[in-house]
Formats: sequence, structure tokens, C-alpha cells
Amino acid sequence: SLRFIKDTMKAEKARNLLVVVLPLLLRALLSPFPHSGQSGYHGSSTAYGGDFEAQRHWMEMTLHLPLSQWYKYDVTYWGLDYPPFIAYASYGMGWLSQKIVGIESVALLSSRGFEDENHKSFMRATVIAWDLIAYFPFVYLLSKRLGGPGSKGIAIFLTAVVQPALVLVDNGHFQYNQVCLGLSLGACHFMTLSDTIGVSDVIASVLFCLALNWKQMGLYYAPAVFSYLLGKCFHRSENWRKTLVNIAILGATVVGTFFLMFYPFYHFREQNESIFEVYGPIVQRLFPFSRGLFEGKVANIWCLASIKPLSARKHIPENLQPLCALLLTILMCLPFCYNLFHLGRMGSKLSLHDKNSKVHTPPQHLQGLLWGMSGTSLSFFLASFQVHEKSILLPLAPASMLLFDSPDVIQWFSLVCVWSLWHLLTIDRLKVPYFIIVVLFFCIFNYVNTSDSNDSLKLPMPRRLKKTRVEGMTNIFIKAESSIIAMITLHIAELLVTPPANLPDLFPLLWILKGCVSFIAMWCIGLTKTSMLIKKEELKED
Repeated sequence: SLRFIKDTMKAEKARNLLVVVLPLLLRALLSPFPHSGQSGYHGSSTAYGGDFEAQRHWMEMTLHLPLSQWYKYDVTYWGLDYPPFIAYASYGMGWLSQKIVGIESVALLSSRGFEDENHKSFMRATVIAWDLIAYFPFVYLLSKRLGGPGSKGIAIFLTAVVQPALVLVDNGHFQYNQVCLGLSLGACHFMTLSDTIGVSDVIASVLFCLALNWKQMGLYYAPAVFSYLLGKCFHRSENWRKTLVNIAILGATVVGTFFLMFYPFYHFREQNESIFEVYGPIVQRLFPFSRGLFEGKVANIWCLASIKPLSARKHIPENLQPLCALLLTILMCLPFCYNLFHLGRMGSKLSLHDKNSKVHTPPQHLQGLLWGMSGTSLSFFLASFQVHEKSILLPLAPASMLLFDSPDVIQWFSLVCVWSLWHLLTIDRLKVPYFIIVVLFFCIFNYVNTSDSNDSLKLPMPRRLKKTRVEGMTNIFIKAESSIIAMITLHIAELLVTPPANLPDLFPLLWILKGCVSFIAMWCIGLTKTSMLIKKEELKED
């Protein structure tokens, strides 16, 4: 019960234990529910499989086939379309599945569509294991820097690891997004540890390259990361020679990491294969432009603009759609890139926790980079080519760490993100977990308190938003009460109202409209936040 949680949180050791156990228990309790494509169900009788079968098939394929065939083998049946790092990990998990579950779970060809409760438990356990390896540790590091060692740090940690959208997609629907997100957050941590380019930035570059090699959607963060590090290379205290050396160091780190990831495919190539024959199929699988402007009913600009009477997708020639999406994405990313470049160039001016002070001031450059990463990834989500609903996890992850910078905004954004996934989760038959996890997430941050009266963890979600410069700017869209009521109203209306025969997709379209407007509002907030941080740093220098 909530009272038990409140009482438990008063004891520091029990509180720390609960903070770890609660997210793991939540994930474990979700495991028995259906995954994507379970029992051949995928929203229709003609569809087959899902992300669960795709991940299992990659384990089967990488375990039995030579490296040269990984990106070429039967691409019509869940062909490998993620970067090499996840392919290598699939080989390792396939080997474990063979030893723990049995060879039948990953037997070449004969294991297609394999479903077994033991194997399902194994697959669910691998997701939790990757949470513990790649997501929880980096979230903890950032939580401690942003919120301090007390209850604020705990609140930030819980916000990130109990995010309903992330838990439902990775542990319900079934994916391994948390690895890319965790490595990207780790890169954010290390690149804000020093004023100028140093060892920590090399570590950050390696981590971010690994994130990109786990899932290419990590590119959503690339403009923010590149701009901030480039700004650090041009730090005001550096001369031009040092700047060139810094750029060379980071460039060599990126090239070296990618070389280590991709070189094995050339080394183990088939006889007489050219370099283009080796890497051409990999590039085609990683960037499938043939799939179209967007996938499913995603709450972004292109999907909204494709609704009648606009019908943008019909009016823009198919061969020009990727170019239009690229230009709009660049246009939306540029303001964040500009701000982050100047933020990096100014120097971190890190704010460290003073042990003799009860006040913890989080490092503003870390906050700025997190806002920037959320902003550029939102730009990609709203405007880029071939976007899926699940991509909303990319802007959500860095935003989750900013709980105490704008608590109302972050909690609202968390709820909007998971709400936007409703129809995807409906297909996966995850309606019950959806409501349970959303309510649990909502309640935790309304009723949990710590024993330290000066460091309360009480976060009243339903209260009226403070009319600060940022929140007031888009108050019509994000006032907590009205936004939550609108989402609840649409849920109730979908349950009780039958859409007209000529508008069978009425409710999905309303979801797209509400979600897209909300995400544009969040984009505006992030841009204003980064701009305000620039002005604060300029005032410090003056």
C-alpha cells in the first residue's frame, strides 16, 4: 500500500532497498503478460510475429550463420536491421538460450515462431539483465549529480526507471531500448565532468558510439552531442592548435570505436567480396528508406499532416519525402545545436555538492545537455523519416532526469508519452498493465515522502502549474489538470462511443492530434530552457 511505501521510505536503508526492488518487481510482474505477436496475434489474423520473435530470430541466426550472412539471410523474415553491437549481443544471448532453455529455442529454421513459457521467462530475464547492466547504473550516476544523495536523487532515479512508457515497451511489448538510452545518458554524464576536452570526453564518445551501434535511433541524440562536444573543442581558453588536437582526439575515438564494431564483417567476408558488397547490405538494412515516411499512427507532424484534407504524403512525391523530412528535422534541431555549442564553448562551470551545505545545486551544463538531447530527439520524432511510436522513448529518457528542474512539465510529459502508445499497447493486449503502471507511477510521486522535512519528496502532480516564463509560454497545452482530463476523457469516449462508419479511425486520429500538439509544446519548452541556461552563463561571465 501507499502507506507502507511512505513508512518504509523513512528508514534510509529500507528506502534504498525499495528503490531498487520496486522497479525490478514491477518488471517481473509484467513478464507473464503477452509480448508482441504472442500466439501469432498482432492485431489481425493475417499478421505474424512481432519484436519478440524478431529478437529471438536474431539469436537463432547469429548463433548458426557466419558473420557474412547476418545482414543478408532471408531478410523477408525479421531480417537483422539493427547495428552490429546488438547483433553481437544476440549471439551471446542465443548461446545462453541454447544452454539454459534448450537448442529447440534457437534451432535454425525449425525454431521460427517458437513459444515456450521457459523461453519466454528467459527472454524477459534478459531485458531485466540489460536494465541492470546498462540503464540503472548510468541513471543512478546522473540522479546523484542532479538531485544529490538525498530524496531528490531518489525521486529522479525512480522517475527514470519506473517510466511507464519504457517499462511497457521493453518489458511488455519486448525490446532492448534501455541499452541505447542508458549508454547515451552515460555519455551525457561523462562529457559534462570537465570544462575542456579530456579523458572523460573520450569515455563519453565511446559510450555514445556504442549506443549508436546498439540502435541507430541513437542518432536522434547525435546533433546535441556533436554540438556540445564541438563547443568544448572551441573552449574560450583554448588556442587553435589545442582545438585541432581536441577535434582529432574525439574524431579518432569515434572512428576507432566504429572500426572495432564493423571491421569483423570485412575480416570474415565471403571470398572475393568487395568492401561495397560487404557494407552495402548493412547500410540498406539499417536505413530502410523504402518503408515510408512514418510507421503506424505516430503522433508526429508528418502523420498529422497526412490526415485529410491535408494529405501531405499524397501531395509530396515519394522520392522527395526523405529530403523534405531531413530539411524539416535539421531546421528543428538547429536552435538546440546553436545553444549547446555556445554552452560547451563557455565552459562547464560545474556546480558540485558542498558537504557543509544543505542545498544541492545541480550542474547547469548537465541540465542544458539533457534538455538539448531531449529537444533534438523530439525534433527527429516530430519531423524525420520513418518514425515509429516507440521512438518517443528517446526524448523521454533525458527528460526524465530533469524532474526537479520542471517537475510539473516532466511528469506531464511522462504521462503524455505513455498515453501516446495506447493503441500500440492495445494491439499487444497490454491494456491492464498500462492502467496499473500509469496509476502506480502517478501515485508514487504524489504520496511518497522522506523523513527529512527539509528534503521532501512530495510531488503534487495535479496542482496548477506555476506560471513561470517557460510553463506560461505553452500553458494552454500543458496545464496539468486540463491535459490529464483530456487524455482520460478520450479513453472514456473510446470505450463508450462507437465511431461513425465513415470515420473508423476517429480515436487514433484524435490521439495523433493531441499527442503531436503536446510534443510540439514540449519542444518549445526544451528550446526555451536551453536558451535560458545560455543567458545565465553569460550573466555569470559578465
